[in-house]
Amino acid sequence: MCRNTTEYKGRKTADFTKMTMQRIFGCAILNIRETVSQATQSSQDRRAELEVLLAIPSAQSACGMEITMTDRHPYYEFEKDTYEIDEFDCSSIFLFVGKERALLLDTGCGIGDLKGVIRKITDKPYIVVASHGHMDHIGGAGAFDELYINPADNYFLDVSFEKMLESRRNYADFIRKREDKYYPYSTENDMLCWEKKPKLLPLSDGQTFDLGGRIFTAYSCPGHTPGEMIFIDSKTRYLFCADACNRNLLLMQSGDHTEGRYVSVEKAAKAMERIVSMKDQYDHVINSHHDYRGFGAPLADYVVDQALECMKKIVDGTAEIREIPDPLQLNATKTVAVYGDVFITYSKEGVYETR
Repeated sequence: MCRNTTEYKGRKTADFTKMTMQRIFGCAILNIRETVSQATQSSQDRRAELEVLLAIPSAQSACGMEITMTDRHPYYEFEKDTYEIDEFDCSSIFLFVGKERALLLDTGCGIGDLKGVIRKITDKPYIVVASHGHMDHIGGAGAFDELYINPADNYFLDVSFEKMLESRRNYADFIRKREDKYYPYSTENDMLCWEKKPKLLPLSDGQTFDLGGRIFTAYSCPGHTPGEMIFIDSKTRYLFCADACNRNLLLMQSGDHTEGRYVSVEKAAKAMERIVSMKDQYDHVINSHHDYRGFGAPLADYVVDQALECMKKIVDGTAEIREIPDPLQLNATKTVAVYGDVFITYSKEGVYETR
């Protein structure tokens, strides 16, 4: 079953007591050079393939990669003191531990006890930072006192707690249906309404966080949202691009034309050019959804370049346009621009559309 897989060497995981789940990661990491034509297969075929590739329990991991689980969240220490926490295919959350403090990047949809997971990993004080304002990244922020976020995305939090809870639960339920997998949580019992809104602290371009022995630097990268941010970790030399770059890249989902909230493809392309120009500062790129890279593994090096070329072709009107199944809508299709292995959802009006 293993086809053209990428082996990503496992490292020592944290010592947890609840349950240990081992997967065959020789086959679990999706082939990151999978063609777009394969991505257009039916949703049933895709679910079946993911079930095989990402959910095979095994007594031994083919790459020695052991994933540790708490009651709710699997996580993996893929570099020393650097953790990817999987919110059950909804989103990835990252924790970076320095000598003096830690930094939590994103909070997922807010499933279960994320603070409990952090306490299992470190007892150091930590900062909470949002890559952008979509609810699969800030949905768990209500559990924390403060949240750093680009002010351009603050408006995503200007909704009632009840409406946000409904959106969070609907998204988690959708992922469950799409993947057709068992997840050890209940949206009713494990996704609760916020009791308070965290204090929003401004996150700006070039802002640094000194964790002690490692510097975490934020950079503005509008496109997926107006306030999308990317981050470079000095210790691992990883670029954490959140949703700013992926093989399946969604631009301008909000559809909000309020002044300051609209992002043109031209502006997104300039932001992507900046990512490419910074390659001397990072060695690997990792995004916030692991379905096109494998849990604990980086994106293929060429994805950033192909995303930029695809945007340029959208701007100059030469992009190849296809219609493919929409991974965020059941039984729906979407129109995308394609370049190499990257496909981008966009519209000239800045509205994410399905039909």
